[in-house]
Amino acid sequence: MRSSHQQDGAPDRPDQAFLADVAEVLAETPEARVSIARPAFGGDSEALAIVSFDVDPSRRGVGIGSRLLQRIVDLADERGITLHVEPALTRDGVLHLGVAKWYAQAGFVWNDPDDPLADGQMHRLAGLAAAPRPPAA
Repeated sequence: MRSSHQQDGAPDRPDQAFLADVAEVLAETPEARVSIARPAFGGDSEALAIVSFDVDPSRRGVGIGSRLLQRIVDLADERGITLHVEPALTRDGVLHLGVAKWYAQAGFVWNDPDDPLADGQMHRLAGLAAAPRPPAA
């Protein structure tokens, strides 16, 4: 992993260090593509959003994506980064609840738990991995 300091001794911004670490993880996982950027939603200017997350169709179903997502959220925890995601929509514009459930297993929660489909967005606060999670229902 990269150090939290640049070569000139000036500290990296946590988001820059996080993105550099994610780039290293992605280089080790050529069958997956992940795009992370500043979110277009939410009021946290330090947060980042997973804009896209894809595993080569011929390699799906063997845990590559789940392991990669776990590594990404672990890095976010280390760097104090809050992550946002907008789970995928189906072709007819309906939220793909299977994808949302997958993100929930990594600690993401709905922005609006009373009406999750209203905005269809989820977030994960940094450090959540260290907190106890309730058993799956």
